[in-house]
Amino acid sequence: MKKVITILLILIIAVLLISPTVAVEPDNDYMSQMMATAVVGDADCGRQLAEARNTKIDEQGLTYSKVAWDDLYLLSKIIYAEAGSYWLSDEWKMSVGEVVLNRVASPEFPNTIRDVIYQKGQYYGSNSAWFGTTRPDARCVDAARRLLEGERIICDPSVVFQANFKQGGGTHTALYDKQLGWTYFCYTSKPGLYGEG
Repeated sequence: MKKVITILLILIIAVLLISPTVAVEPDNDYMSQMMATAVVGDADCGRQLAEARNTKIDEQGLTYSKVAWDDLYLLSKIIYAEAGSYWLSDEWKMSVGEVVLNRVASPEFPNTIRDVIYQKGQYYGSNSAWFGTTRPDARCVDAARRLLEGERIICDPSVVFQANFKQGGGTHTALYDKQLGWTYFCYTSKPGLYGEG
């Protein structure tokens, strides 16, 4: 099954690479193609597909969320780096990504996915050679897509910390894995910034 999926992804990308530009086609599922390019790290093709998808949304008056390929890719990569183990649940993966998006929306942190991920001292290894060359797997890309399209697991914007230790203003959720230990998703220590306390 994995070989079939890999072959299909390679064929999709090969077809996309033949054409230097992507024309907007009304029935094309651009998001699936964007996801395939994220798995292999093809930024040029992915950006063209995102542009075509966003144009399609505008032209057809669709209510889908517009998604930048770079956001999909970087969010997928940090999910993979923090929770990429195949045995971890989708809930775990999405919680990691949701903390990133909560930080983007927070007045305490930078306001882009890129700046949140690369903020000094925040995501261990994000400035490493490994992170620079790593590619997310399909499950992490799907988790990122779901989040960027508006799905939420934590559903509390003041949960802005995720680590293997407690921090901030208390624990929202604690997940345990026998190989990785505990991961804590924690509230801000400044609830007033979120209209709380």
